[in-house]
Amino acid sequence: MRASVLVVSTEPIGARMAGPAIRAYELARALAGSCDVTLAAPGPSEVSDPRIALVRAGMADVEALVAAARAHDVVVAQELPPVALERLAGGPVRLVADLYNPVLVELLEGVAGRPERAQRRMHGRIVARTIALCAAADLVICANERQRDLWIGGMALRGLVDVEAYRRDPTLRSLVEVVPFGLPDGPAPEPGGALREAFPVIGEQDRVLVWGGGVWGWLDPATPMRAVERVSRHGGRPVHLVLLGLGRPGLQAIGQEAAGEEALATARRAGLLGRLVHANAGWVPYEQRGAWLAEADLGVTAHRDHLEARYAHRTRTLDYLWAGLPVVATRGDALAELVERERLGAVADPEDVAGFAAGCERMLGPDGADARRRIAALTPALRWSRVAAPLVAWCEDARVRPRRAVRRGAIRRAALSQYRWALRETLADEGAGAAARRVGRRLQRAVRLR
Repeated sequence: MRASVLVVSTEPIGARMAGPAIRAYELARALAGSCDVTLAAPGPSEVSDPRIALVRAGMADVEALVAAARAHDVVVAQELPPVALERLAGGPVRLVADLYNPVLVELLEGVAGRPERAQRRMHGRIVARTIALCAAADLVICANERQRDLWIGGMALRGLVDVEAYRRDPTLRSLVEVVPFGLPDGPAPEPGGALREAFPVIGEQDRVLVWGGGVWGWLDPATPMRAVERVSRHGGRPVHLVLLGLGRPGLQAIGQEAAGEEALATARRAGLLGRLVHANAGWVPYEQRGAWLAEADLGVTAHRDHLEARYAHRTRTLDYLWAGLPVVATRGDALAELVERERLGAVADPEDVAGFAAGCERMLGPDGADARRRIAALTPALRWSRVAAPLVAWCEDARVRPRRAVRRGAIRRAALSQYRWALRETLADEGAGAAARRVGRRLQRAVRLR
């Protein structure tokens, strides 16, 4: 009998998706080969894969999420409301916490522009939410070995690594496992002409660097912007930088609207915007992104020197490799380390414009052809069907696996702490009336779900 799995997405599934929704959708597709899979996602959501059922439910739809979870053997979720975790803990449903995005570290950068008290409230809420998820999970998955060390250390300090689990498995792989982001299982994409159609100033013989994904406050688009000017000056023909996504879905919700505007202002002040630097104001549809990428010569990503980079898993880099593009990246994150180790491109130190430009020049020359050959040899091992295999195997056998000891006290303490931080945030942002209504709603949910 096939196991039934509910995959929970925090963002809508559809034509235009960013990292969290892409991750949920692709894991659901990988699981659907051997499990009965349902995707829960906020509306408006649509799923084109006929093997996957859809439940339109977001984080606010607690009753629907709990009912859907109880109808499955396994739940794979990047987030669940605290009251849902409390209701599911100790029941027959197995929970997999997908912590591929270490948001508690990312948030340190993401809230930097807010008042100090607001920063503490938001960070406290995210920390409490993450602890509750780790306390409730039978398995935690993450994107790379650095993240695995982070989660094991955090769980150990919270008393969430018990002796019995260690005795059964001294590696703790059965508790915290690596399931990276992957590449599509089909062939590499072909250029479709959309990129040059969107930016006619880019000539057919001009070279193109592409910045996939969005522009966040902790990234550094200024370094590749200045690099293209250097490379164009040295190479004798224009080299353009195209930013593919300033209009990420749900951008306002993550407080990063200003980052793209600041990047454009930087390019404008340098006289590069519209000449060598171009920005797609929208968000390239998920199924079309490959055709845009395949028109480029290189993929680039850059960040400043900070903690976020240490634990990041830059999924845009994987898209570049899928499209066969050599990568020029800032040194410091796990995928830049892969690029350097496997010679899939070039890396430079943070904010080193000269080093970044030199890396671009090498990859636009004969070294780029060598990198492309190595990329083609490596990419089969990075496909979703390969990287998701540990999760698929775990879900297939979930019903007969040893259960993790129930941590009701830890879940309850973390949930109550999250309520406290959320209440403070509501009081500060919306006032006492809104806070009272929120408390009332949570009490009603708790009564209904018992």
